[in-house]
Amino acid sequence: MTEIKREFIFSNDSLAMYPLLNEIISFLKIHLPSEQYAFKISNCKQILIELLTNAVKHSHADTTVLSVCINGRAIEITKSDKGRKFYLNNYTSWPPLSWPLEKKYIGEKIKIYEDDISNLYAVIKSENRIVFDIEEYPITKVTSNSNLLEHYGLLIMAKFSNEFFYLYNPATNLNQFTTIIHV
Repeated sequence: MTEIKREFIFSNDSLAMYPLLNEIISFLKIHLPSEQYAFKISNCKQILIELLTNAVKHSHADTTVLSVCINGRAIEITKSDKGRKFYLNNYTSWPPLSWPLEKKYIGEKIKIYEDDISNLYAVIKSENRIVFDIEEYPITKVTSNSNLLEHYGLLIMAKFSNEFFYLYNPATNLNQFTTIIHV
């Protein structure tokens, strides 16, 4: 299969989410028509919902570009904007996350979220790139003080992707969240 790539412009308006979501899912279904891809397209839909929601709620940019690339091995979805850099509202642990990241923290695995059923980590790969990693636990109980909704979007994207990472380019102020789903 040759590489097929298309970019979609999103106005970061919540009313535009549903039509754009349908347009991207239709694009995927045209290029991955077999029933064997239905599960992968469903994963893409969940990821797209979270990326679009992230753009509306957190980016503070006028527009966002969603790039979808399909090849014989993977579906790659990238959300790019020049808005606010990735931040963690309630993160108070060490090391501090500010961009660009300090070189001495490359290789560190930082817990950025924890609840009764999972931990979400940011693994620092470079001064401008983190990879998200999820560690899940069997559900034995959910306590009343569980914080299941905080950073739930990141959990969804980490769970439905084979790879999920954030990249910040300080020269252009470009933020990119990329998910890769193996087919």
